[in-house]
Amino acid sequence: MAIRAVIVDDEKPAREEIKFFLSKFPEFLVEREFENAFDALSYIISQPPDVVFFDINMPGFDGIHLAEALKNMEESPFIVFVTAYSEYAVRAFELEALDYILKPLEEGRFAKTVTKITLSLKERKPHGLEMIICEFQGELVLLKLDDVQYLYVDRGKLYVKKREESLPVRGMNLQQAEKNFSSANFFRINKKYLINLNKVSKIIPWFKGRYLIQMENGDKLPLSPHHQKKFRERVRLS
Repeated sequence: MAIRAVIVDDEKPAREEIKFFLSKFPEFLVEREFENAFDALSYIISQPPDVVFFDINMPGFDGIHLAEALKNMEESPFIVFVTAYSEYAVRAFELEALDYILKPLEEGRFAKTVTKITLSLKERKPHGLEMIICEFQGELVLLKLDDVQYLYVDRGKLYVKKREESLPVRGMNLQQAEKNFSSANFFRINKKYLINLNKVSKIIPWFKGRYLIQMENGDKLPLSPHHQKKFRERVRLS
């Protein structure tokens, strides 16, 4: 399961330090970083991550204001303050911050925060999204996400591909599947395919700088140029 993170700090060295510590935990994906809280808020509202790391003392719209805004979201990400100021700790926890880390960062302390994030996410994730309801010979089949190679659209209908078998999905379109399963390491590679990144076996250069994604079952699927940058970030491909 990829844990999607956003970092907000007006000082680049501070952002780099958080990224460095997160790089030690491969389950974390830093989706975006921002130098001001106002731009960060616009992004977070449109594409809510799992956790946001941010400073308190930032010009203008500061970390406290950002936390207040995030608290009012319907699906608020977890908040982790990373700051040099200890005096805001009480206010931070009033705003339901998951953790409060003092700069400079220390590896053991940061590891405790990561553990807290991981455990809290497991408690929050709805168990119903770990299964896909499919149809087969007039019966409903409950398919575990770990058994899925990818989902795809054919003639307006969503299907799930196991190793060799394709089954129609009940009660869900591709956009809903992308939203529901992105935190379970599924990724949209083009307008028709949502793949399980855990089932990728090869990334094959194709033509004009494009790539084919080969799945464990041998199927080769085209990666859209529009999705290449984010795909490289997700699989940490330099």
